[in-house]
Amino acid sequence: MIRLIEDPSELAGEDVAGKYILRKLNYHWFAYGKAAVVTGCRGAILSLEREETVFSERWGRRAYTGSGRRYPGGKCPISTVACVCDTPDDVNAVIQLDIDAQTEFYGLIARTEAKVRALAATSGRALLTAAE
Repeated sequence: MIRLIEDPSELAGEDVAGKYILRKLNYHWFAYGKAAVVTGCRGAILSLEREETVFSERWGRRAYTGSGRRYPGGKCPISTVACVCDTPDDVNAVIQLDIDAQTEFYGLIARTEAKVRALAATSGRALLTAAE
């Protein structure tokens, strides 16, 4: 199950213990990242472990496997949690949305730049025609 967190005050450490969390990334497009497994909670501070990623044919990129191979991931305040996932597949699906959003974002920029170039080219011709 994927649960988006609108208000971090609705979470308690017990709610996310053993679950995957993602934090909202500061990009121009939709993005959640820094996935980690919550291994404990002390007050409002979560203890985290990072899970190993391997190249996945299914996702066409490095993906979380759920293999259990982990390494220390540090700590973070519970207030930074933006998404809680139950399984590695949930985490990979959210991250794939981020990848898709990034592709759409840069595609939109490229299309807009092309339109501005076309407009500039047309505008230049219109000025030349008016001058003649």
